[in-house]
Amino acid sequence: VIPIAVDTAQLHPLSRRSASASIVTLGTLPYPPNADGIRWFLTEVLPLIREQIPEASLTIIGKNPPRDFLEAADQNPDFITVTGYVPELEPYLDQSAVMVVPVRAGGGMRVRILEAFARAMPVVTTTIGLEGIEARHDQDVLVADNPSDFATATVRLLRDEALQERLATNGRVLAETYYDWQVVLK
Repeated sequence: VIPIAVDTAQLHPLSRRSASASIVTLGTLPYPPNADGIRWFLTEVLPLIREQIPEASLTIIGKNPPRDFLEAADQNPDFITVTGYVPELEPYLDQSAVMVVPVRAGGGMRVRILEAFARAMPVVTTTIGLEGIEARHDQDVLVADNPSDFATATVRLLRDEALQERLATNGRVLAETYYDWQVVLK
């Protein structure tokens, strides 16, 4: 089996802003599992995060966002941003401390996780989100499946810059070693 691969020569490590409380998520938003996971994060997880880190913000990137995402951003412009399609992800990723991939349904490998690893972006995801990717919880990525645990993992990562760096470094090494297209194609 040849896994999905990324080009780590093109996806350079980011220069993330230190001490950021910004969370980013992205995906094909009309795809029901992506919309469901982000909706779950918005309604059930983000409020728990903001109880502990009131300055935490969320940026949702992807074309054709559902109406309720836009309404959430309109109602909470100080901490929710919905960009729609963006030609370049890097400016948004550079401003963020962590990427969340809150997938609760669907199948296949999440290329956005591999791309985040290649960009040395720390990730919090679910067990389903990590399917097909040989990454280790608490070494390469944080994994949580219920709102409380997902919020706890995200808060932990936002507060711990050393953990951010460890996940970023290990994720990049994982991408280069096992998921780079030059390695996979051999």
